[in-house]
Amino acid sequence: MRNFYAKAAFLSLLLMLLSACGTKGPLYIPEQQYPQDTPEVSPQPAPTAPSSSY
Repeated sequence: MRNFYAKAAFLSLLLMLLSACGTKGPLYIPEQQYPQDTPEVSPQPAPTAPSSSY
């Protein structure tokens, strides 16, 4: 009878651990609800390659 309780306890523990795995709910935070502050950077002109004259 002791072996039965040990197996039952192990099985319940295993099921509880497996049910706790994974992410519940949405996998990302929607931008509309929580907008992120991003600094506005003005575009800079691309650097020109130096002309090589040999």
